[in-house]
Amino acid sequence: MFVFGLSLLAIPSVYAQSRASIDAGRGPEILVLPTDYEVSRPVPLIISLHGFGGTGESFAAYWEHSGQIERRTFMVSAPQGRKDSKGKTFWNATDACCDKDKSGQDDSAYLRALIEAIEAKYAIDPRQIHVSGYSNGGFMAHRMACDHADKVASVLSIAGSVFADPDACQPSEVVHVLQVHGMADPVIQYGGGGLKNYGSHDRVSYPSARGAVASWARRNGIESEPRSLPALDLSDRVKGAETAVLRYGGEGDLHPTVELWSLRGEHHVPQLNDNFYDQSTDWLLDHAKVASEAK
Repeated sequence: MFVFGLSLLAIPSVYAQSRASIDAGRGPEILVLPTDYEVSRPVPLIISLHGFGGTGESFAAYWEHSGQIERRTFMVSAPQGRKDSKGKTFWNATDACCDKDKSGQDDSAYLRALIEAIEAKYAIDPRQIHVSGYSNGGFMAHRMACDHADKVASVLSIAGSVFADPDACQPSEVVHVLQVHGMADPVIQYGGGGLKNYGSHDRVSYPSARGAVASWARRNGIESEPRSLPALDLSDRVKGAETAVLRYGGEGDLHPTVELWSLRGEHHVPQLNDNFYDQSTDWLLDHAKVASEAK
């Protein structure tokens, strides 16, 4: 089961939750609320970003089916990227991905406006605003951490990356980062690579998965060496505990944390199991905004 291909679209939700919509200037965006939401009790918010050519609807359907919203009581917004000249939905995340027309569309400002529109209408815990994304959405999750560290507590990037130029990302505060990457990914390569824009033969580079997390450790002021944690079983494609875990920094919301989950034998569209979805969502929600005195 993986949200990019999303065979879940045809499956009705088996868990109770409700949908709403929110407009931050580009028309209605999907918002999924837990049934026990109360104005008197602020809840976490996860912004869930699709990949290149994907849809917000597919990601909303995944969250509705998974049951996680009910189990942990949080909201999910699954916005829709705009279409480029070839009809592909995209987020303008970095110079490498994926504004292939070089339109300059400001998705970073738009997604912040979306977060603020949700905060204006619903009770959101300001220390629990998180961004997750796959592929192009994973690049965009990194971009949101770079641009809006005052707002974003933690990000999860699956098969994405950050700017190749370290100076292009200057977060104002600490942001927890979880990078998840298939080691056999031929599209966004684990070891780094480059992507072409429309009408260009030149490739714009992006860093390796290890380079991306190392750069975030430096930005977060983590001086200690990374340490390896017990391997995890997160894939249905590879038997056993195929995922190596590398952690910089501490754990939880008291200290900056940067982690890399390296999936041996996994591709750009990994066959992730339920254990992955539970553990990755728990990771986000367990990493609230770092308190000022802990930075």
